[in-house]
Amino acid sequence: MVLIDATPLQSEHRVRGVGSYLREVLRAGEELGMRPVYVASSWGAEESALPDFLPKERVLTAPRPHKPAQVYWIYNEFFLRYALLRTRPRVFFAPDFNGLVLNPFGRTVATLYDLTPFKLGDLGDPFSAGRWRSYARRLKRADHLLAISSSAGQDAVEILGIPPERVTVVPLAVDHRHFKLSVGKGRYAGAGRYLLHGGAFNPNKNQAGLLQAFARVAPHHPDLELHFFGPWAPEQLSWLVSERQRLGLGERVRHLGYIAAEDLPSLYGNAAAFVFPSLEEGFGLPVLEAMASGAPVVTSDCSSLPEAAGEAGLLVDPRDPEAIAAAIRRVLEEPGLAESLREKGYVQAARFTWEATARKTWEVLEGQGHGEGWVAQP
Repeated sequence: MVLIDATPLQSEHRVRGVGSYLREVLRAGEELGMRPVYVASSWGAEESALPDFLPKERVLTAPRPHKPAQVYWIYNEFFLRYALLRTRPRVFFAPDFNGLVLNPFGRTVATLYDLTPFKLGDLGDPFSAGRWRSYARRLKRADHLLAISSSAGQDAVEILGIPPERVTVVPLAVDHRHFKLSVGKGRYAGAGRYLLHGGAFNPNKNQAGLLQAFARVAPHHPDLELHFFGPWAPEQLSWLVSERQRLGLGERVRHLGYIAAEDLPSLYGNAAAFVFPSLEEGFGLPVLEAMASGAPVVTSDCSSLPEAAGEAGLLVDPRDPEAIAAAIRRVLEEPGLAESLREKGYVQAARFTWEATARKTWEVLEGQGHGEGWVAQP
């Protein structure tokens, strides 16, 4: 029996990348006929927070406190250990940072998203640093890792010293039923000319570098705006207001707030370019979502982003605002380039499907396909 931690579908991760990944992998797995048991703790005992495609008869649930965080983490681990004792699975799949406990009755397979704090040398405050180091120790003890990119897999080998045969690359994918070509369609079809950036506000996302690049582009394109979206805290929004004023950009830079899921393809597809100059990414899913929706993409030449973009995006040094600005200007000014990037991007995004991701995930959970393809391809 396979036991899967589905808690990210009920926690704050449900609206973030981890939740999207797990939801699509489990949906595709159920469609492929896989029949695991799921375990999930939630803010309350409500099972309605879980997707309808998870049969209730195969889900173990329990209420848990959400705050303070320390109590939540301790309780969550206690409940997962109880579920392992109750079900005694031959495989436990841990797709969440907070849910990586070792299975005493069989194999433990964990998803590795990234080791960004280790690579950027910033583990945060002492409490966060302790959690990251504990997580690294547990990754080393897991029987197998599913790395979401070759870059993440290589980091596991080089930073944590995990043998390559215990790492399998299983890339993320795009929901092609949702993200479709949307150029000239939807709510943002008449929104004027804008550059777009999406994601949480983190140092690795390099929003500051993008603002500096836009300040170089803006004088040449007076009708162009820069739009951000993603979960930003009030102090981060205040930072944006301060920076745009400091750079003389005024109201040409905006954070759009919450974007309904049904509007995302239109927001992506009608952008003059999706610009994603991250310093470090485990995969870079927004790049593929933008491509699937029809946006030309400018992104970084480091970490996992060349894997996601392939030859369909313009790759730049994310630490060089001049290089970012030059690539943006190429998309805006070079005849035929934007259309060429749109066409190549759509083909690139089509290569990544959740069915393929689910199939490879289940190969590893069933004990097949170990160690295949973890090395970054040229």
